[in-house]
Amino acid sequence: MRIYRHRADRLPSAIVFAVLLVQLATFFFVDSLWAVAAIMVALLAFSAVPGAISHNHHHTPTFLRAGMNRGYEVILFLETGVLPLAWTIHHNLGHHKHYLEQDRDPAPWKHADGRVMSRVYYDLAGALNMYPEVFRIGRKYPELLRRFECWAVISLAVLAVFIVIDPVKALLLFVLPMPLMYIGLLDNTYMQHSDLDTASDFTASRNTTSRFYNLVSGNLGYHTAHHMKPHRHWSELPQLHAELSRQIPAGMQCDSVLLSTCSYRHSRDGMPPPRDVLPIDRLQEIADILPAPLPARRLPAVGRWRPRAAWTV
Repeated sequence: MRIYRHRADRLPSAIVFAVLLVQLATFFFVDSLWAVAAIMVALLAFSAVPGAISHNHHHTPTFLRAGMNRGYEVILFLETGVLPLAWTIHHNLGHHKHYLEQDRDPAPWKHADGRVMSRVYYDLAGALNMYPEVFRIGRKYPELLRRFECWAVISLAVLAVFIVIDPVKALLLFVLPMPLMYIGLLDNTYMQHSDLDTASDFTASRNTTSRFYNLVSGNLGYHTAHHMKPHRHWSELPQLHAELSRQIPAGMQCDSVLLSTCSYRHSRDGMPPPRDVLPIDRLQEIADILPAPLPARRLPAVGRWRPRAAWTV
């Protein structure tokens, strides 16, 4: 029986299940708290991988069945600290919909007066505001918010079981890493977008063709392509980037694991070098924000915006 939407997701899911097995084996069979702490640090150093998998999963769900996707997200919560459907609400319906509008983006990199936030300020403010933003955005999508709340209770109940069994091990393996891991996810978002020109999709994201960066991040180095077609599967982003790269100014592209090596800074350089930038169908882009559709019931319209197809996540 086919369970995956895309064959390319078999390896990422195997990584997620392997990390879970390490967590469970450590929790139940390792007695030394020093050893538990050492394993936690090792997993924390590896956390960018499940973090990227979690992000990509919320754009294109891994499995064909919604229940399997939710259960998978409970596991990802234990590995990244991000609750089921939180990315869908905060990231897809918030950041992707409004990343060119700093006054509406739930993860803005500008202060209200237009100054560029420092990296540390962005990371801390974003971490503190993440779940308040989930509820603010979610009020516009009550059915989606209801499902988020339901699965948040389930996820926290699973975490509570570990805490009841062994509070110290649960603190070391699950609780303490969670805020650090999603701060890391936010930090990467800062480097992908901060101090760029939001006048165009082609100038609002940094891109890297670094093989290592894209291996770890699931091709998120091709970030302009990801924002322009957020429903496209992560395995398709290199080809999409190749089609778009001639329209992306050179200052937004580099070949380094460090996005900071992309040279352009809007506050310093002003308007980016002109390219043959084609107009974007923003209505179609907005319609592509939600995860790719599955055979399911249609969500109700919200205001003037309607989902592009029946979908389940």
